[in-house]
Amino acid sequence: MSYDDFLEEWRNSSKTVICHSSGSTGKPKSIELPKLRMRESALRTMAFFGLDCNAHLHSCISPDYIGGKMMAVRSEVTGCSLTYEMPSNRPLRNHKNIPIDLLSVVPSQLLYLIESIGNLPEIRNILVGGSPVNEELRERVVQSGLNVWESYGMTETASHIALRCISNSEVGFHTLPGIFVDTDCNSRLIIDMPGWQKLLTNDIAQIMDDGSFVIRGRYDNVIISGGKKVHPEIVEDKISSWLGVPVMLVGVQDIKWGERIVLLIEDSLDAGIISDVELISNFKIKFPKEWVPKQIVHCRLPRTGNGKLDRPAAKSMLHLYNSNPLSLI
Repeated sequence: MSYDDFLEEWRNSSKTVICHSSGSTGKPKSIELPKLRMRESALRTMAFFGLDCNAHLHSCISPDYIGGKMMAVRSEVTGCSLTYEMPSNRPLRNHKNIPIDLLSVVPSQLLYLIESIGNLPEIRNILVGGSPVNEELRERVVQSGLNVWESYGMTETASHIALRCISNSEVGFHTLPGIFVDTDCNSRLIIDMPGWQKLLTNDIAQIMDDGSFVIRGRYDNVIISGGKKVHPEIVEDKISSWLGVPVMLVGVQDIKWGERIVLLIEDSLDAGIISDVELISNFKIKFPKEWVPKQIVHCRLPRTGNGKLDRPAAKSMLHLYNSNPLSLI
């Protein structure tokens, strides 16, 4: 889909828009969103950033996804200007030197911007979404001086419902006005959007004293090994920052442990500098005992169509590897 295609759909007489989820937690599904709710979401974001009809928005992401669609909706409901480009990992290469009030990117594009900071136009606000921003990238954002906001939301909520300023080292996400959050007995985040819907997510969250919230991982990704719960997203963030390469943690059924923790490390020229035995030895020193993997696999990490880690595919491929589990002893 092009932006012109989406804008044609937005401007027609239908009261809804058919959107498609990213497929990061399963097969992509079609979701019918009311245009009224998308309009409300757009106005919340524009008000948060203090933007009006004089603003210039620029999108580096595809209108196939809700993040790209909502950039167009924000422009439509306020009458401000919108420019966009074909998604790539080298954004703004051909952008004219015109100030941007709100730029929408994914984490890999944000990394390129940081590495090309001397060649960028003036960018007042950067909105990053699509997947979590890891620890290493957050640190580089702080050092860069760019004004970057990480978003939390999903297709079902018509884009983000909360933001946190990475540049100010904010830990928790703060909900936008009119949106409330809670957790259920399993610590899963509940999003309450009065007048529209109350949504139970699969994200495990901790609500802070100031009302902000932190995402600890996904309920359906939790690995229970030796009776201990391990949230792979937290572990992956720490390990990938330590090793400097992407990693994935998965649980495989095991007669002794219930689930055996397997660490998948992205194959690259930089990986494998130390042996797996050395790696485990250092792992035991740096991280909690329950995080230590029983097996390490070097491979190309399976990903979904939009670049997110594909956990079901990873579990399916592990039967190809016959490495002996690494002992904790």
